[in-house]
Amino acid sequence: MKLIVSSPPHWHAKIDVAKIHLHLIIALIPAVLFSVYTYGIHSARVIALAVATAVISEILIRRLLKKPVTIDDGSAILIGLLFAMIMPTSTPYWLVVIGTFLSIFIGREIFGGLGCNPMNPVIVGWAITRISWPNYFNLDLASVGYNLDFNYRYPLALLKSGGVDQIADFALIDLLLGKQVGGLGSAAAIFLVIGGVYILYRGFITWEIPLSFTVGVLAMASIFWLTDSSQYANPVFHLLTGNVIIGIFFLATDFSSSPFNRWGMIVFGLGCGILTIILRIWSIYPDGVLFAILIMNLFTPLLDKIHKKPLHLEIKEL
Repeated sequence: MKLIVSSPPHWHAKIDVAKIHLHLIIALIPAVLFSVYTYGIHSARVIALAVATAVISEILIRRLLKKPVTIDDGSAILIGLLFAMIMPTSTPYWLVVIGTFLSIFIGREIFGGLGCNPMNPVIVGWAITRISWPNYFNLDLASVGYNLDFNYRYPLALLKSGGVDQIADFALIDLLLGKQVGGLGSAAAIFLVIGGVYILYRGFITWEIPLSFTVGVLAMASIFWLTDSSQYANPVFHLLTGNVIIGIFFLATDFSSSPFNRWGMIVFGLGCGILTIILRIWSIYPDGVLFAILIMNLFTPLLDKIHKKPLHLEIKEL
């Protein structure tokens, strides 16, 4: 009988999974605080409900399947928090519960639990709800009734429906500072960058996917923009809007559903960036980031075969 040992996830590090998830949650705190500051109790409602549903769902599912309850590893809390970050602030209670439950059950537990999911569980739950109940994902309507000090129209929806002329009032610096409509936390670009730089510095993720994802978005958007700037938005606009920043640092870098080798990561990130722009321009959806990541997740087993040498992670202790 042969014992076959694959490269991942046998990385040697001086930190456990629970601490990694804890620091990923810490990295999201600036975006969480910004969303609560912007949308108040409605943002806190979605976040609290998503996190609570994720934890309760994991407990119930694992007990039903007669498996050890593993909520102490922090993965359920992280899934609930990320799911809330990409949802509109007006998301009804029942949709938050259904989406988060599907993220835990269909996205992760049905494949065997933590470390076994072939696709990002957060995006799996989001995609099912996005396709099933599209009317609840109208980000323009999600901002009605709030006293916002910025344009309450979703910039990508304006670009999709009216072209470049409709987004002329959006200054790039405002988009960077989070003065735009979007998911609860995904619109807070600068705060997500701060969190992303933190987990990069600490070594919880590596530079390959974030950098190649960014290059993919900018390169593909530049091709269209240089072809006809009157029809296509500039590359930096695409980088700062929608779910790009949260996708770059927190979703595309999911350990289980992304490649483990350097060149696989680079190809994966480039594919995510390129598909994002293609879907934004040619699909029916204003923002293609999450679908792009989901599609590239399907190619991860092939990308893992590019090179067998595992990537070394060096975790920095504070």
